[in-house]
Amino acid sequence: MKKILFVISLISMAFLFTNCEKSEENEPELPELPEKEKTYDLLQLGEIPIGLWVTPPPGHQTSEKYGEIKACGLNFVNGFHWFENDTGVILKVMDYCSEHELKFFANKRIVHEDIVKYSNDPDPAILKKFTEGIKPYANHPAFAGELLMDEPGKPLFGAVAAFSEAFEKAYPEKIAHINLLPSYATGGIQAPSYENYIDNWIQTQSPKHISYDNYPLKTDGTIINDYFYNLDLIRAKTLDKKIPFWTFIQTLAISGTPGIPDKREPSEVDIRWQVWSNLAFGAKGIQYFCYWSPGNGSEQFGKALIDTNGEKTVRYDYVKKLNADINAIGKILLECHAVGVIQTGTKNYKMYAPLSDFEDIESVSGDDNIVGCFKTKTDDNKMKVLITTLLPNEDATVTLHVSENVTSVKTLKNNISGEKVVVDNKLTFNIAAGEAVLVEF
Repeated sequence: MKKILFVISLISMAFLFTNCEKSEENEPELPELPEKEKTYDLLQLGEIPIGLWVTPPPGHQTSEKYGEIKACGLNFVNGFHWFENDTGVILKVMDYCSEHELKFFANKRIVHEDIVKYSNDPDPAILKKFTEGIKPYANHPAFAGELLMDEPGKPLFGAVAAFSEAFEKAYPEKIAHINLLPSYATGGIQAPSYENYIDNWIQTQSPKHISYDNYPLKTDGTIINDYFYNLDLIRAKTLDKKIPFWTFIQTLAISGTPGIPDKREPSEVDIRWQVWSNLAFGAKGIQYFCYWSPGNGSEQFGKALIDTNGEKTVRYDYVKKLNADINAIGKILLECHAVGVIQTGTKNYKMYAPLSDFEDIESVSGDDNIVGCFKTKTDDNKMKVLITTLLPNEDATVTLHVSENVTSVKTLKNNISGEKVVVDNKLTFNIAAGEAVLVEF
């Protein structure tokens, strides 16, 4: 789980859950929602949304510090209610965001508390109070929407839906932003299974997007076993509804989370691998946890991109370079449907709906790798694949075995384009750890 700042709230919600014993096969079949073709470019930026968690704290809320956010290659900010919890501060920070062409999601503690209150007593006055409280900054050019809640369990879905609907009715051009739990948060989801948790989220919310976090980098050098399953399940569910999904990237060490293995301090390759693997599964938005190093409580955090004194760490430059490297590929994939992923490896990690082939790709061989498979949203349905390593810190030689229809392909590595000719119905790529290549058929 992501944030100790919300653990207490999650615990306070636990008493609401009364259906954990219900077996999944007894759950009612979810009705098919109306098909809605929606843009994956949710913020209308023309590029992959790249955001952060943990903003500059009081004493560092300056134009200069928000300029550093923009210079790092980020384009939106998730408000942090510990630092921006009243209208005056929110407006000040939005001014800085607007100055540096950043979008901002407002996040207020009272909204989280009122969602919990509404779940117990659905009083319309609570919703009116919520929507009225947004009016002072609703027309600010930096305002992207409202970050309503982080990591709600299933019992709160009805209350969150009421708040989302009230918000979108009052401010239809803005986004109700909620971040969901990862698949390993078995206690927090308060549902019979993770798939049930996500299915019920989609059913109750009809969301414009899905955001969730999963931090995979364990201290023993391995990754969380269900990391790819989580990505693939979210990919499949959002593909079905033609909505984008956003993820969070682990930028620091995390220890002391109850029931969760400790997480190591990420290397540059670790961070790059997370972003490329997320993009390979179809993520249409990247969020860094954290940008500013958070304070410690029962959980302990290492240094993020900016330390607690406001100084840049080595990870700031890692992420700055990475954000520049994903720009060209991100713009292309933002206009593509994520059809599925082919996994090749000596250890097969669990997936939700893995592929073994894709159109003119008859099979994949070589070192441990993943091949994200995409089709353009336009009528031509052109094939594209993003190839990266299965695991961080390991290079991979990857061979695509293609049909006779393919004679050459275009390639894009970071922002460098090229062309590759098929030899004996094979395309072979050498992928360094922390790197990826986009192949356009």
